[in-house]
Amino acid sequence: MVFPTDTVATFLAPMQDITDEGFMRAIAERGAPDFFCAEYFRIHPYFEFAPHVLRTVLSRPKGKMVVAQFIGEDETLILRALEELKQYPEIKMLDLNLGCPAPKICKKNVGGGLLRDVKKIRSISQIMRENWDGIFSIKMRLGFENSDNFEELFKTVLEASPDYITIHARTVKQLYRGSPDYSKIVWAVRNSPVPIVANGDITTAQKAKDIINESKCAGIMIGRHAVRNPWIFRQVREILSGEDVFCPTLLDVRTYVDDLLRFIISGERPVKFPDSCLKKLLNFVAVGVDSKGEFLYEMRRAPNLDALLSVCDKHLTGAENSQKLFKCDGYEGLCSRPNHEL
Repeated sequence: MVFPTDTVATFLAPMQDITDEGFMRAIAERGAPDFFCAEYFRIHPYFEFAPHVLRTVLSRPKGKMVVAQFIGEDETLILRALEELKQYPEIKMLDLNLGCPAPKICKKNVGGGLLRDVKKIRSISQIMRENWDGIFSIKMRLGFENSDNFEELFKTVLEASPDYITIHARTVKQLYRGSPDYSKIVWAVRNSPVPIVANGDITTAQKAKDIINESKCAGIMIGRHAVRNPWIFRQVREILSGEDVFCPTLLDVRTYVDDLLRFIISGERPVKFPDSCLKKLLNFVAVGVDSKGEFLYEMRRAPNLDALLSVCDKHLTGAENSQKLFKCDGYEGLCSRPNHEL
C-alpha cells in the first residue's frame, strides 16, 4: 500500500446511496481526498455488481483511486465475486466491510454483524487476501455491543495480512451516536505492523490534526462531515502543512448545491424525485448555514424542487447572505439525522 510519504492519507468514507460517481466529482472539485471509497457490493446468492456502483468504482475523480468494497458472509460466493472482479483490472483496491451498523444488515450477519463471529471474520478475510492480488484492506468498528473484545478482533483481522486497516472508533450499537473512543486507535497504531486509518466523527480539519497527532495514524477517513463540508480534505492538507485554512462562504455552498443537483439529474440511475435526493444531502449541509436552523426547517418542508431551490437562494445568496461564512463544523443544537445521531 502506497500512502503519501509527506503527510497522512485521506479517504472519503463509503456511504450507502451517497458516494456515487456524481457525488465524488462534486467533492473532487473542492479538494479531492487521496482515495475515494464506493458503497459496497452486497455478495449474496443472487448477487451481481450493481451497475451504478461498478461505474463509481471504475471512475477516477481527479485521477484518484476508488476503493471497491465487499459486504457478505458466504465464502463460496465471495470467491466467485473475486473472480468476477478480476475482469476489471482497473480496480486495484478492495475492502472488506466489518463496520456497517444498519440493523437490517447486521441481522444478516454481514457488515458490523460479523463482529460477533471471530471465526467467520478469520475465514472470510483470509480467503479474500489469498485470492486478491491487489491492495486489500478491512474496515471495522470497535465491537458489536461493546469494545471489550476489540483487541481480539483486531488481532484476528491482522492475521489476514491486510495492507491497511480502517477503524471507526465506535461500536456497532452506537451507530453514529455518542463519542468515539480514539484511545483504541492509539492502541491499534502502537500494535500494528500495517497502516491504520482513523474514522469516526472527524468533524473538522483541526480535529483531524488532533487525532493524527495523538494517534500517529497513517490516514484519516471522513464520511458524513464531508457531505456537509466538501472542502474538508483541502482544509486538512492546509492545516497539516501550516497554510491558511480555506473558509467557504454561503455563496460557495450555493455553488456546491448546484453541483449536487446537476449530478443527481445527470446520473445513470433515473431519479423520479430529485428534490428528495437533494434534501437527503442538504440535511447535512443545512446545519452549518444559520444558528437558528431556519434553512434546515424550510428546506425540509419545501414541497417541490423549485421551492427547494428558492429556499436555497433565500438563505445562501439572498440579501447579504452570500459573503457570510459557512460554519464547517455545524451549529450546536442542530442535527442532520435526529433518528440516527441523537
